Amino acid sequence: MASLLARIGGFSAQHRWWVIGAWLVMLIVAAGSAASFSKPLDSTFSIKGLQSIDTLTSVGHEFPKTGGNGGDVVFAAPKGQELTAADQKTVATLSTRLADVTGVTSATDPFTAPAAERTLSPDGRIGYVSVSITASDPSNATIAGVQKAMTAAETSHLQVEASSGLVPDSYGASSQLVGIVIAFVVLLITFGSFLAAGLPLLTALFGLGTSVAAIYASSAFVDLNSTAPLLAILLALAVGLDYALFIVNRHRRNLLSGMGVQESIRLAAGTAGSAVFFAGATVIVALAGLSVVGVGFLSQMGLSAAFGVFVALLVSLTFTPAILSISGTKVLSRRARGRIGQTAATLRRTPASRWVALVTRRPVVFTVAAVAVLAILAVPVAGLRLGLPNDGTDPSGTTTRAAYDLTTEGFGAGFNGPILVLAQHVDAADVPGLMKALDVHDVVRVVPSGLHGTDALFTVIPKTGPSDAATETLVHALRGSSESLGLPATVSLQVTGETAVAIDISQRLLDALPFYLALVAGFAFLLLMVVFRSLLIPLKATLSFLLSFGASLGATVAVFQWGWLGTLFHVDPAAPLLSFLPILLVGVLFGLSMDYEMFLVSGMRERRAQGDTSPVAVSTGFANGAKVVAAAALIMIGVFGNGAIAGRGTIQPLAFALAVGVLVDAFVVRMTLVPAVMRLFGDGAWWLPRWLDRILPDADIEGAGLDRKTAALPAASHSEELATSRA
Repeated sequence: MASLLARIGGFSAQHRWWVIGAWLVMLIVAAGSAASFSKPLDSTFSIKGLQSIDTLTSVGHEFPKTGGNGGDVVFAAPKGQELTAADQKTVATLSTRLADVTGVTSATDPFTAPAAERTLSPDGRIGYVSVSITASDPSNATIAGVQKAMTAAETSHLQVEASSGLVPDSYGASSQLVGIVIAFVVLLITFGSFLAAGLPLLTALFGLGTSVAAIYASSAFVDLNSTAPLLAILLALAVGLDYALFIVNRHRRNLLSGMGVQESIRLAAGTAGSAVFFAGATVIVALAGLSVVGVGFLSQMGLSAAFGVFVALLVSLTFTPAILSISGTKVLSRRARGRIGQTAATLRRTPASRWVALVTRRPVVFTVAAVAVLAILAVPVAGLRLGLPNDGTDPSGTTTRAAYDLTTEGFGAGFNGPILVLAQHVDAADVPGLMKALDVHDVVRVVPSGLHGTDALFTVIPKTGPSDAATETLVHALRGSSESLGLPATVSLQVTGETAVAIDISQRLLDALPFYLALVAGFAFLLLMVVFRSLLIPLKATLSFLLSFGASLGATVAVFQWGWLGTLFHVDPAAPLLSFLPILLVGVLFGLSMDYEMFLVSGMRERRAQGDTSPVAVSTGFANGAKVVAAAALIMIGVFGNGAIAGRGTIQPLAFALAVGVLVDAFVVRMTLVPAVMRLFGDGAWWLPRWLDRILPDADIEGAGLDRKTAALPAASHSEELATSRA
């Protein structure tokens, strides 16, 4: 593999303008196709085979008024006051204007509605206009019309807000400009050259633009969920930076040793490029494995992200060598260019070499300490709860959150998440008995909502909100057998509604998580076994990834679900985590952790193949790779940390989880646990049964098969220094 990648890198360097031109054409074609043919993405979450979703579809057909689309416009008088006659006239005008909005089919004025349908709070302060629309999601014209009608109705005595069914609150990640600036500063400090700092950013952004544009262009042929590009954007940028950074760093080391530009690029592509290739291949297969889970939008998310990583991989192996060929020796700073060929003579101890010497002197202590830190951070995972976002989880200050809070204040939290129960094989005479049977613990009231043939629909108002654990318990109780509720065995109860659907989707994703983790860990073990010709190294890598994942998820549960340090991170409110956050976290964190593992351990493997003893190979390989791993991790921590602090809504906990995940994986696992455990393994780290060694393909990640025209890098001197320091 190293020889093939070296040839690809050499070809790209020699034919640099053709390679750059080809990538520019692909970027232009992808961007043009996206602009011309892409279609709006679907924002609904649906999973085939869920009883609650199938039942909700049936309710929509049989009881269109109850199961229809739309939302509420909530109005309220100031606290301590009641709605006045003037407010009543304003609401009448508001209802008329809402009914005239494009896409709106009806708007019910609560003051003129029949007594049973009046949506006014008992204290006379709060009410809402029920608005039905034609589509499942409001169009831009509908949103604008609703907002205009609301603005016209607002007075000093009347507050007017709307639910997300009418006015979806739009919030996203914080500006990516901050992340790009952070990345550039870290790279500039790492390389000491503006050109070298800009190269990984250029290649990463180039690959990101090409892959994301192609993904959006594919919406012309398939119906894409709005979540599909999310993981691709996160991973394509992250691994694109990592891959380019590793190759550029190896190229710079080659140049400093006195190697010519073309030969340096060829060797960097064969050695660092091999680590990049296998890291990318591992992540691609793991992401594609999301399709095995059987959840439509997760399959799209995984395949889109796998495509993004694939493009980032191709860019790093072809576009990066072409750019490096144009840059020549200017990829080094002016001062560094003056030291070309003198690296061995001027080699000095670095923070990385001092740290690895400290860790490998006390490997047991550092192993126990690292595992203890990760285990403590992972403890809150035991209390993990998942859910889908609702108006109550929107940030304060949004109209959707205000509407939710007013509804809770006026009618109770359960009015924000009513539960629909479809009773089958009943008649009108059974309705009173069914209402009594459904009025179980934690239910405020049961409202008959329609009779269609032998099907009766009931709306159950719980005491608690849609995100509360008590509501989830209530849904499961209502799904008990008919006999457990005191009903005839012939009566069949189907529970649905947005609250029940959210609970079911979250449970399905939670059930899929262990299988996906096992799939990812299993494939990583097999591929790393081929790459490093070892059993213990793949085992260590997969177990340590699970520790990183647990620590990251545990910290996120503590902050965003339990509310610990909530003031610091502006958590408002503390709520169950987004149902697909753990899946996203696995995908991104696995991609980055495999990068760091490959970058560090491949250096150890290379030194081992060149004759170093295991302790020296560990120390030298770590010292050579730690700087670039630290730089890559700091970039991602800065990017994700910015989102954790300045992000809003569902983006914030995801960004926090990724920032913590990268922090613990890079600095606790890769920088501390890995060298400590490798020191404890000794020569056993590289052991592989002979029969297995014979049948496994030779990945040659260390580039032993390359025809090196220049002597080995000056790491040998470094090895001797580290060995002396330990003695």
